[in-house]
Amino acid sequence: MKNYRKSLPPLDGLLFFHAAASNKSLTLAAGELFVTQAAVSKRIQRLEDWLGAPLFSREGRNLELTATGRELASDVEMALEFLDRAIHKIKAPEQPAVQIAANTALSMFWLHQRLKEFSFSDTACDVNIRTTEATSELLSEAQHMSIIYCDGNIPGWDCVRVLNVEMVPVAAPEIARQAEESMVFSGQLKFEQAPPILEFANLAPDWINWQIWLKRVGLPDIDKWPILHCNSYVQSVGKALEGTGIALVNAAMMKEELASGALVKIGDQSLMPGSAYYLCRKQNFNLPQNAMSLYEFLTK
Repeated sequence: MKNYRKSLPPLDGLLFFHAAASNKSLTLAAGELFVTQAAVSKRIQRLEDWLGAPLFSREGRNLELTATGRELASDVEMALEFLDRAIHKIKAPEQPAVQIAANTALSMFWLHQRLKEFSFSDTACDVNIRTTEATSELLSEAQHMSIIYCDGNIPGWDCVRVLNVEMVPVAAPEIARQAEESMVFSGQLKFEQAPPILEFANLAPDWINWQIWLKRVGLPDIDKWPILHCNSYVQSVGKALEGTGIALVNAAMMKEELASGALVKIGDQSLMPGSAYYLCRKQNFNLPQNAMSLYEFLTK
């Protein structure tokens, strides 16, 4: 095994050399390293003595790398970059990643986009997302914060509305055209020409699927409609994007798909329930600075 202690000079000398080469100034290097200029000069002199070759040419106040110095500076820069990368792979972060929880649909169609925007900000930090449909898990103290579909009143939690809910029928452009021609969601509906509606089981007591939506807007009961059953809200959106049928979605959550034309709203009827999406955090609990930065970003 190679004995680096014998084959390499003192490694702090390479750090001093790197600072001087990068700044082209002993004074600036000293400021970067929080030492005196004399300390920088002494370490570089020791390195030059060890190497047996000059690294800088000094003429007055000008500090220029020699040909040997330029070659070494390039290699030292690369070596320090690899060392820095290796250290950061295992070094514990100063602040652990922020933990945030949300249901699958919100995570996929809204939260990921907001976190992408957050990652470009000056306060960006590591964030872990927990996706779950269980309210008990959303309200677990393992999370710094959670986004929950509710009325904004959860005992022991501070809740701030971040996304409204407006449930509207949507479909891919060709299916939307077919739906308009068959006059769906009107009193003159031609069931035999209508595309299927993409229904999913209503797993949450306050969520709205087709069965509830049709009843609340005064349209025929769901057993009168052509239906294609889906496993979840997310799957119904996926099938709508594929052109399989008509999905019932939260327009605010699907803003990007509607703006791009991938999905088209059908008709004018919509339903706004009393619930919305709220960013919730435990009362009387001080969030770490990085978690607070994310909280402020999502609520602005």
